[in-house]
Amino acid sequence: MKTRHDERYKDDATPSREVAQKYREAIRDDERDVSLALLHYRGGDDEFLLGKEYSLSNDAGDRATGADILAQLGWGDQAFQDESVAILTELLDDPDSYVIYRAAVGLGHRGATSAIPSLLKHTEHPDSLVRFGVVFGLSGHEDDRAISALIRLTRDEDHDVRNWAVFGLGSQNDADSPEIREALRQALTDPDHEIRGEALVGLAKRRDSTIIPELLYEWRDNEVSILSIEAAEKTRDSRLYHRLKSFTEILTLDDDPRFAAQLADAIEACKPEAEQAVHGNTH
Repeated sequence: MKTRHDERYKDDATPSREVAQKYREAIRDDERDVSLALLHYRGGDDEFLLGKEYSLSNDAGDRATGADILAQLGWGDQAFQDESVAILTELLDDPDSYVIYRAAVGLGHRGATSAIPSLLKHTEHPDSLVRFGVVFGLSGHEDDRAISALIRLTRDEDHDVRNWAVFGLGSQNDADSPEIREALRQALTDPDHEIRGEALVGLAKRRDSTIIPELLYEWRDNEVSILSIEAAEKTRDSRLYHRLKSFTEILTLDDDPRFAAQLADAIEACKPEAEQAVHGNTH
């Protein structure tokens, strides 16, 4: 039963095949803004058969298009779930690396546990784009096999693979173990501030005891990422309050309202009880 509703697409009469053709023409062109959202919104027999048709083509670009069509049919309704997962899983054996990448991402959208063994075969694929797709495909699964693979991929040589593996491990699931925490702590040594930030968020989410000194160390040079501020908010620890308050004086916040809002939320979350009481008594 279709439960989704979106005013942007409900009256759009563009033929699904025309949408797919335009997407196919631009599939590797980052400069063109072409979307399959209309097909995903419709998510009916015609759209499924179109995705299947493309996925069976002799052309790699067509097959990648087919994977992208099948990835999100019906959005949250997950239309044609079993049929789409079966086709996407078969595409993981494709001779073209880009097709494997798109199929892996599609399986991530589908969230099918049955695809985990097939995804695991590609964790050491020589193409970093495939490994990135595998990370996306495995994220969100609280399956020991998926988690073990993500832990390994947090040490990948490719920046984007590491980044998404740390995000998938730290934020995309609620699993907790010494191995997960150790992988997140190791990610705190990464030269990239975004990866360190994702690790901090993951540790804060798990109420790890090392998070406070790690946050203070991260802020030692007044270089502050929004992810580290998000991590601070999750701790709700008053030991961070004064350092957070200092950022309102040190940093220029006018040009970044999103960062300013996150900082305000973190300051409020970490406000000592005594100050909350005083603040409450003044109103």
